Amino acid sequence: MVPPRSGECARLKSFKVSLQEPDPCCYFAVRSTQEREAEEERSEWVLGLSHTILLIIDSLLPMAELSCDPLPGIPKTFRRLLAGYLIHRDDPDALSVVYCELQAPVGPRASLVIYENDACKSPIMEIPIFESSVCCDVVGINCSCFVVEGHHFASQSSSERKLWLRALSNLKVKLQNKAPEPTQDELLHFRSAIRENIRTLQATQESRIARDPLLRLLEKPSRAFPTRDRVQQAASNGDQDLPEAPAEDEVRQKIEQVNGHLAAWKRLET
Repeated sequence: MVPPRSGECARLKSFKVSLQEPDPCCYFAVRSTQEREAEEERSEWVLGLSHTILLIIDSLLPMAELSCDPLPGIPKTFRRLLAGYLIHRDDPDALSVVYCELQAPVGPRASLVIYENDACKSPIMEIPIFESSVCCDVVGINCSCFVVEGHHFASQSSSERKLWLRALSNLKVKLQNKAPEPTQDELLHFRSAIRENIRTLQATQESRIARDPLLRLLEKPSRAFPTRDRVQQAASNGDQDLPEAPAEDEVRQKIEQVNGHLAAWKRLET
């Protein structure tokens, strides 16, 4: 324990690791007699952690490209502007890989529709987007997470996150200005602009490294995303299914797998 007013505090270079609100966060610090060495060590820790998180995200998402074109014969996708796989935080203990589709406004609202996969057979959930809806990023180094109306998502990269948030922001601006519903010609124009951004993103996308999921698959994945009230109610009633802790050998195997992926990532960077 370092006294808060001692000279040792000046030698500490700290960083924070936090889960999504309202979960707690942890503060860490590195110490060195040389300030530059401490800063370099802190940077290595931060980059190592951020790369590990991105590797886990990358391992969970399917090999599928973003899309802005509707699916033939699927009328519910005819107002599609942007679609792709994202990770959704279902509750504090589980997440799901889902296919999300941002749809053009109808009246005073747009929609973020969530499907089980890119076939878009039947929606799992629809998040309405109004002019006052909260759509924001999550601050962090190389972070690819963002929030839409209390729902937490993660994309494959921070660049892809920017594309989703830009599209959401443009829709909110149109809703705030009470713009009329877009015509088919306007939808084609919007898609053309988004398609160009998708191509730019794909041109700078790094190679996929992880081939297998780096998180344990739940035997009973939840297809209905519960609200926070429903989660708390289920916990109080004692009927919430919590995942079992993985075996020690499984944890060790995953750690070795992540270390191997990190080594491969560093080789790509050099």
